[in-house]
Amino acid sequence: MTTKASAEDTTAQEETPPEEDPRYTVEPALIESQGRSVAVVVVDRLCDAALAKLKTPDAWRTLSFAQIRRLARESCAKQEDYLSAGQPVLETVFRMLLVSPSGTMALSDIHETLVGLWTTSPSPRHIGIDALRRVLDHAGHFGIGEVESK
Repeated sequence: MTTKASAEDTTAQEETPPEEDPRYTVEPALIESQGRSVAVVVVDRLCDAALAKLKTPDAWRTLSFAQIRRLARESCAKQEDYLSAGQPVLETVFRMLLVSPSGTMALSDIHETLVGLWTTSPSPRHIGIDALRRVLDHAGHFGIGEVESK
């Protein structure tokens, strides 16, 4: 069965061409430029397993961004509830980027992961890839930035 979409619906569902699949990352400089501590922002997103690995409750204060990110990747990436359909979009993307093996993710991969989370949720929602790109392109306040292509 086929359905006819209105012109307005098809415009909203346009796909990003494969050659324009930007990559995004967490940029510590963006966070610091807002007068916030990268360590505090990232530690707030650590799972309980990662926090338990710290020798003392404030041991995170001596860790670099790379060390905290590694701790998150090793401890939180596989935790079932670390990425949740109930979280706001930017919170979810920030966590995805934090635990991603390379520290960056392509827009299409971010979109695919979000759609996978949301479609299995008790309250499904959807965001088109172009709308997601617009959100991420304006997510500097969250410390998320596009990786410059070479």
